Amino acid sequence: MITLNHSLHSALKEFFEPLRPNDSRTDFYTVYSRKSGEFDQNYAREYDDLNTFLIFVSCLIFALCIEH
Repeated sequence: MITLNHSLHSALKEFFEPLRPNDSRTDFYTVYSRKSGEFDQNYAREYDDLNTFLIFVSCLIFALCIEH
């Protein structure tokens, strides 16, 4: 019978290259931490791009309003 730990460990081996054999909890939290950190970095990068774009647009709108 396959246990939940065995299933989790097998899935991690297949998709995320676990760090330690037969330690599914450590593997899960290591992979989770790595993936959540990557997501946070991508989100921050996209937010910075959006922030720069909004500043540029607001300066352009302000310049256009001053001319009229």
